[in-house]
Amino acid sequence: MVSNSASPLDILIWTIMGILSMASLLGNGFITVVVGQQWLRNRKLLTCDFLLISLSTSRFLMQLHASANNLLYLISSETSLDSYNEVDSYIIWLFFNLASLWCGTWLSVFYCVKITNFTNHVFLWLKSRINIFVPRLLGMSIVISSISFLPPLVEYFGHKKWRNQTGTLPGSANHSKVPHMFIFLPLHLTYTCINFSISITASIILLASLWKHKKNLKKSGLGVTDLSTQVHINVIMLLLFYVFFYLLYFTGMILFASDSIPLESTERLIVDILTTSFPSAHSIVLILTNPTLKEMAAHVLNIRRRVS
Repeated sequence: MVSNSASPLDILIWTIMGILSMASLLGNGFITVVVGQQWLRNRKLLTCDFLLISLSTSRFLMQLHASANNLLYLISSETSLDSYNEVDSYIIWLFFNLASLWCGTWLSVFYCVKITNFTNHVFLWLKSRINIFVPRLLGMSIVISSISFLPPLVEYFGHKKWRNQTGTLPGSANHSKVPHMFIFLPLHLTYTCINFSISITASIILLASLWKHKKNLKKSGLGVTDLSTQVHINVIMLLLFYVFFYLLYFTGMILFASDSIPLESTERLIVDILTTSFPSAHSIVLILTNPTLKEMAAHVLNIRRRVS
């Protein structure tokens, strides 16, 4: 974190963090509002929209929580000195983070199955049932993830209760990492790796399918070839954009979970930038690849231009 004698580099990094956080809040908040309005108007929610609003809402809450903590630290760094307060905040952030990861993962799988065209019988069977499977898989993933964190939660709150009663930690744990994030990091890293593997695999399959379809369009002599090819190129570029920022996010999470970077350091701020850039970048990708969201965003921006 930044001290009172912050260097110009720290100030620059905090400025970038603020911009990324604001972009994430605005992007995910926009998706939540637009999809939510459609839900209220139509009285029904498609599977794709359900995944979108779940993802954007969980990310918005996660980013809001993180931004509030960062702002609180900048105002008064003493509020972050207690290690237990730090872990309590981390537990809340962790829940929203895991929920957003699973939402993003199954959204990637949903798009992959829906858009790609394979003649495999198993794939065709899955394609016809993906609308039913994905919401159930999302619910099961979040429930299993939450249950798996119960043992470390019990251990953590046991240490916290003992510390509140005695002022020290039990046994030799007084100077160890036990009461800190360490007991949660192995599971956190495991779920991060699982989500990353599934999402990237689905994205690579989708990219390969789109590239193959683009080549087929180019070989055909249809009049719409140029327009269709350009659309596919734009989607491919956005997918590559998504994969790139997901790689940055995964790298940041590996560094964070390794617990090898001091909390109050410039390196930690850089890791925070890596993990914050993905939610904001992904929200932009989702808006640009969704016709309804893209049209609404263009409408909002056009109104603001006229007013200004």
